[in-house]
Amino acid sequence: GPSDRHREMAAWLQWLKPLYVILFSGLCYSMFLIFEILPRMESLHSFLGPQFWGYSFYEREILLTTIGFHAIFVMFLWCFRLAAMTSPGRIPLKSRSELGRWRDGNFSIAKETEHKIQGLISSLTSAITAEIKALVKSLSVIERKKKYGYHRFCSFCTLYKPDRTHHCRICGKCTLRMDHHCPWLGNCVGYGNYKFFVLTVFYALCLSFYVTVQMATTFWAMMRNIAQNQGLHLMPVCCLYMVLAVLTPMLFFFFCFHIYLAMNAMTTIEYREKKNSSDPYVQRRFQIAHLKWDNGYLENLRDSFGPLSLFFLPIFDGRNGTYCGKQNSWTKV
Repeated sequence: GPSDRHREMAAWLQWLKPLYVILFSGLCYSMFLIFEILPRMESLHSFLGPQFWGYSFYEREILLTTIGFHAIFVMFLWCFRLAAMTSPGRIPLKSRSELGRWRDGNFSIAKETEHKIQGLISSLTSAITAEIKALVKSLSVIERKKKYGYHRFCSFCTLYKPDRTHHCRICGKCTLRMDHHCPWLGNCVGYGNYKFFVLTVFYALCLSFYVTVQMATTFWAMMRNIAQNQGLHLMPVCCLYMVLAVLTPMLFFFFCFHIYLAMNAMTTIEYREKKNSSDPYVQRRFQIAHLKWDNGYLENLRDSFGPLSLFFLPIFDGRNGTYCGKQNSWTKV
């Protein structure tokens, strides 16, 4: 029917922006290779030199520039592919306990505790004690809907939501620890692929900064020729360079913003719609729920990125996307 054709068309269209990212990356790669690396190599008397230790400083610089550029470019493409193709994490329904919890709403929370939590989030003045913090961390689910404290239920997926889970209308599924839907990836950014998304931004930043710095002298030489009505055919190259020069600080601030969010155990949704909400009851619910997964800067970073010693590698094997006990998994669907 028409609705099926519309969904198929939407599924194809969602890959247009990721293809644009790949095309733009290819243009940047070609620009740097053709107008920077190859001219440097052609200026040498010999591509290899007598021996490795016989390289001149200029030859070693060209070699390291070429290796460094390709290493960063490969890491960017690797992280981009993982961010776009890896599941952000779905509500797990494999075991009997997971079915009982997320399908049936059996959270094994005593009525007395439930009333205490409901009273806590409905009061804007109740003090948060060490006892309250311990209680919040012990609960399988702490986030509640509205100021009356109902458990969050997704009417589209007909499932109860784990903490930090949100339904994405574009993907049509609930995403664990959803940060946002990224059209440039054609995918949601959630618990399962957040590290890959942040590393994509990081290596895009490194790539744009690297190219901008290395090509600065070449760019000004081109601009001088263009100003003298010579080499007008180089104008597209200069425009592409200027786009990269503008993109570099934007990527830097975007990367810093996500490191700030990770350090403070927040997602973009939580930062915009909860922490900074104009509704004091929304802020209160987030204040209480945030106690559960905020474990200090370093632990918060490990929760998002895994071992910090492996931060720069796109490796993440998280197993607690529901924030409901250390042994719970996230479903890769």
